[in-house]
Amino acid sequence: MVAEVGWSWLAVTVVLLVVLLTNRLIRFLADAASGDIPANLLFTLLGLKALANLGTVLPASFFLAIVMAMGRLYRDSEMAALAACGVGPRELCRALLLLAVPLALLVGYLSLVFGPWAEGTAQRIVAEAQQSNRLQGVRPGRFLDLGAGSAVAYVASIDAEGIMHGIFARAEQDGQPVLIAAARARREVDPETGARFLVLLNGQRYQGVPGQRAWRVIRFGQHGLSLGGSEPAQFSAARDGLTSWQLWHSEDRAAWAQLQWRLSMPLVTLVLTLFALPLSKSAPRDGRYAKLLSAVLVYVLYFNLLKVAQGLLSQGRYPVGLGLWWVHALMLGAALAALQLRFQILHRVPVGSGRRR
Repeated sequence: MVAEVGWSWLAVTVVLLVVLLTNRLIRFLADAASGDIPANLLFTLLGLKALANLGTVLPASFFLAIVMAMGRLYRDSEMAALAACGVGPRELCRALLLLAVPLALLVGYLSLVFGPWAEGTAQRIVAEAQQSNRLQGVRPGRFLDLGAGSAVAYVASIDAEGIMHGIFARAEQDGQPVLIAAARARREVDPETGARFLVLLNGQRYQGVPGQRAWRVIRFGQHGLSLGGSEPAQFSAARDGLTSWQLWHSEDRAAWAQLQWRLSMPLVTLVLTLFALPLSKSAPRDGRYAKLLSAVLVYVLYFNLLKVAQGLLSQGRYPVGLGLWWVHALMLGAALAALQLRFQILHRVPVGSGRRR
């Protein structure tokens, strides 16, 4: 049984990750096509996103794997053989929980520590790439945000040495628009301050008020256009990229809701394991995936309730102390009720346990 569940778990985990990462890859490809992130970071970000979502994927894949594996044992009448050997529902529950408890500890580590680190790292990489792409991602024929107020530039072409040709730039100075046209330009970094510049060569600079004739025209051989200071903008991770320690010390209700979501994943693993046994019980003539739809519905209901509770908690609709625990209590009660209805597993007296005369 352990091998059956293990192989099914591995297969379902791979399928869920492929589905999840395919959706992420499409979004990353769109960002790369628009120049927001470099193409060489795609697989790094994809790997980090996979690690960040493992804490959510593993409980779902384990639950579905149990339903599929146990359902096959029922269809092949192997459960009847196990029952004849004295292996009943309580023994099966105990065996499944022995698998689920170590997994819940792993899921707790992933959701509380490793997952937030991976998500925060991915967010930092994207932020740094978007910042550096103001120059690194210059593409001919497109306007470029220079990050200096409202300054933008247009580059007609770039040669093999990285020299830009046919540059047009617009900026503001003293509340007046400044238009700059140059034959060539190159990137430079001040070695002392680290400040970045776009150095324009052989061009003209126009400054004035639109509609008036008093425009200043300056011809230059070399003109530097600042691209911002040497210090990068301070990175601030989104809430799902913050460490659990940061969430714990936050006074924001949404941060507490996020922390309780992370704490929920190990509990979800255990509760879904209890649900799996009654959901997997099927007749030998039932189809291979007869109970899989019911399992998916239970999973969707559970996670939707958690999401709704997280949203309400973030909005201050009920006390933080109540948190998401009421959802787990509700689903745990439903799982125990399903076990009792299917197997009468609670307070059952084994046959032959009475005293003989």
